[in-house]
Amino acid sequence: MRPTTNKTPWRILVVDDEEGIHGITRMIFRGYQFENRSIELISALNGQEAREILNTSSDIALILLDVVMESDDEGLRLVDYVRNTLGNHDIRIILRTGHPGFAPETEVIVDYDINDYLSKAELSASRLLTSVVVALRSFRDIETARKNETTDNVTRSLDTQIMQRLGDSLLPLTEDTLLQSQRLEHLDLTPMAQDLISALNANQHRLQSTLLLLRNDFSLLTKLQVTDIKQLLDQLIQVFIPQARRQGWLLDYRLQAETPSRLRLPAQGVLQLWIALMEYAQTNNQTDIVVKLEYSAETSQLETCIKTLTPGTAATQAELEDSQQWRQYRFGLVESLCLSLGGTLQPEEHCAPGELAVCHIPADAVDN
Repeated sequence: MRPTTNKTPWRILVVDDEEGIHGITRMIFRGYQFENRSIELISALNGQEAREILNTSSDIALILLDVVMESDDEGLRLVDYVRNTLGNHDIRIILRTGHPGFAPETEVIVDYDINDYLSKAELSASRLLTSVVVALRSFRDIETARKNETTDNVTRSLDTQIMQRLGDSLLPLTEDTLLQSQRLEHLDLTPMAQDLISALNANQHRLQSTLLLLRNDFSLLTKLQVTDIKQLLDQLIQVFIPQARRQGWLLDYRLQAETPSRLRLPAQGVLQLWIALMEYAQTNNQTDIVVKLEYSAETSQLETCIKTLTPGTAATQAELEDSQQWRQYRFGLVESLCLSLGGTLQPEEHCAPGELAVCHIPADAVDN
């Protein structure tokens, strides 16, 4: 005796112009359960009835479909309707035909998105049950994958909101701390104290840049300014010099000789973008980093390339997986900032060997 269950039944649409086929199918599945869920059969005697049912029912798992009905290819027309007109690629379709000459198995399997092909002349109850169970299991896996994907998307959305709120709450604190550390730099301090203040200032810059990314609001970074590009680069280097000295790695930049000394661009946004790109490089334990700048007068764009001279340090598989997830998340934030500045960002896989990222930002040359 089968256990009773309150679970939603598997809904199977039987499309066939022979009443006898519907009766036999009901006999085979009477009382049958798969994964403690019963089978609910829905009958349609032609393609039009099937279309009407499919238009109003989104929870059908499987279609048992005859080929020859109103026309010799009505079943195949219905397959095309389900897949292309309704755009339903989840529902499983099993063809059952008593006229294989009208729809040869090898041609139909190749040309149509169906999941099984059964000949009525050779079809037994056990063969039909086996084919249906396989189809239902496939449908279950598809639905489970979709639910997991939806859950992941909701989780990512919530994570993004949390990050943005975290940035909103912490950014004012870092701005005040950065202002105070910058004021301390102008005091007459000992060299050791100056170094400590410079390191504090650099770390505050990096923290502020990360919080700006988490907020995902770059409206204050898009103001165009005439900027000395070398001075802007020096600001970037000063932010990362304390870490480079502490960890003993090379940090340098290469400025193309033809690059104008002054450019009109969103200077604060570009500086934050450079800092974000350097932080992105650090997510893979990269050391010995060179920032390359090149200006194209033809396209009026400033190209920034972050290049590593040595490979990242070795890591365990678990560390690599965690690093990759964080790296992908941070790259998405950097890309958002780049797009807000009117630019484009190429990921590492589209760059030359040794290059971690290449971005292009609109910029106009300014005569001295």
